[in-house]
Amino acid sequence: MADVFDGKICIITGGTSGIGFAVAEELLRRGAVVYAVGIPEEGVRAARDKLAGYKHAVCRLVDVTVYEQVQALVDDAVSRHGRLDYMFNNAGIGGTVPFEMVTLEYWKKIVDLNLWGVIYGVHAAFPVMVRQGSGHIVNTSSIAGLLAPPYQALYCATKFAVTGMTEALRYEHAYRGIAFSTICPGNVATPIFGGLEPPKDSIPPEEAARIILDGVAKKEGLIIFPEHYRQMYLEMKADQAKMDAFMAAMAEERRKAYETGGKYY
Repeated sequence: MADVFDGKICIITGGTSGIGFAVAEELLRRGAVVYAVGIPEEGVRAARDKLAGYKHAVCRLVDVTVYEQVQALVDDAVSRHGRLDYMFNNAGIGGTVPFEMVTLEYWKKIVDLNLWGVIYGVHAAFPVMVRQGSGHIVNTSSIAGLLAPPYQALYCATKFAVTGMTEALRYEHAYRGIAFSTICPGNVATPIFGGLEPPKDSIPPEEAARIILDGVAKKEGLIIFPEHYRQMYLEMKADQAKMDAFMAAMAEERRKAYETGGKYY
């Protein structure tokens, strides 16, 4: 039986590293035409080399904080293939930092990438899918777009916005045949942790990619993983006291780590 992604035209921002790259490679294995885009240039070159064995892989330098570049990317894919089936707005950065250390410049950086980058992707892809009467927009949020861990105020601000926007659009445009999904990962072993070793409960990006695409194929609205994070989310939402205790303990742990120069995620 043919895979649902076979022959489909897909764009993945942040597709040259981390989860995005793993999703790109898994889509290529399933027969899709994939535009994997990102920055910096050396990352794009490395991704191109790794994907050289796939004839339908396209790797490009695209800065999602520049709308004109995102629009040009969508226009090129549609011009070459006549349609756009999947838009994965995946590019983003992490942010775990004491709020008193935050500058307005950092606010701008994280909002530009994590939120405006997603908005630009939706804005460019949506009219194409309206004309087609079909398509699927997949936006990467986080478990921190559903729950609010302390020391992640900036990250949560952007990811809650992505989750809310995507959920609203999912219901608003279902009648058009356009699907929307929100990806909400917990810990995945990617460069998002910077120089720190990923947490012990992290899953490999390849496993994350399979979970994501299986959920997208089913047109699931919220795709929360790994499974223990999905269960945690459900338990926290059902028990406010449990959530308060968990977050208070995390805040204390991170405060102590910050004050003593220890590691905190």
